[in-house]
Amino acid sequence: MNHQFGRLITITICQRKGGVGKSTATLNLSCVFAGMGYRILIVDLDDQANTSSSISNHLRGTHTIEDLLLNDSISLQEAAIRTDWDNVWMIPASRNLSGVIKHLDSEVGGHLVLKEKLAGTEFDFCFIDNSPSLNMLTINSLTAADYAFLPLSSKYFSLHGLGQTLEAFGKVQKRINPALLLAGIGFVIHDRRTALSNEVIEKVRDKYPGILFETIIGLNIKIEEASVKKQSILTYAPEDRGAEQYRQLGTELLSRIRACEDRKAEVSYGKEVVR
Repeated sequence: MNHQFGRLITITICQRKGGVGKSTATLNLSCVFAGMGYRILIVDLDDQANTSSSISNHLRGTHTIEDLLLNDSISLQEAAIRTDWDNVWMIPASRNLSGVIKHLDSEVGGHLVLKEKLAGTEFDFCFIDNSPSLNMLTINSLTAADYAFLPLSSKYFSLHGLGQTLEAFGKVQKRINPALLLAGIGFVIHDRRTALSNEVIEKVRDKYPGILFETIIGLNIKIEEASVKKQSILTYAPEDRGAEQYRQLGTELLSRIRACEDRKAEVSYGKEVVR
């Protein structure tokens, strides 16, 4: 076990637009971090269950995120399933997430349930995949998270949800989870052959300076093939350009997290000295 940070670091991968690569980014970034020796937990909060179905054939008949969130007697350790991927565990999605949302909406402190379930776990990192909807499960995800990673496609219409996502992020940070930080915005589907796609990237870079990740994942059929084969691009085609790009993006993400955690430690140390 690595335990570099001394606690679980939770990263929510969210975007108010479908088709921008949330599930693919969740899977491949998880694999990058797992390859570094970290114990990874993936939580699938999307009722389409793309992340769950892309990682293993052996998740059926086990506990789902519905069981974990609605049953107080089920612990994270009981619900977490070891996948076929090295160092990766998963809480699979449920087809009844609408019922979960309805239940959490009516429960006092319903937005805190996932955070409570994640407390005290021995995993190093938790990656949470979300649906495009801004529902109670997404709020749970943002409330439980330390960092938010916002994936984008360089198609023009993928920008439509970005403002809404950032607005929701700001409200949760202000009202519920002041410790939540924006890890950044990452283009994980980019067709560099089109001028419009390149313009979209420049538009985001100009509007959100310092937030956009330098690494950009190019449009790549092998990344899609890997999901069909229930692998990450790193195991399916480790020498492929897509695998190298995801390794670079994962390294960049980890570097940002390290820098933020170091700053938090410095602030904490300063408070102790003052006391």
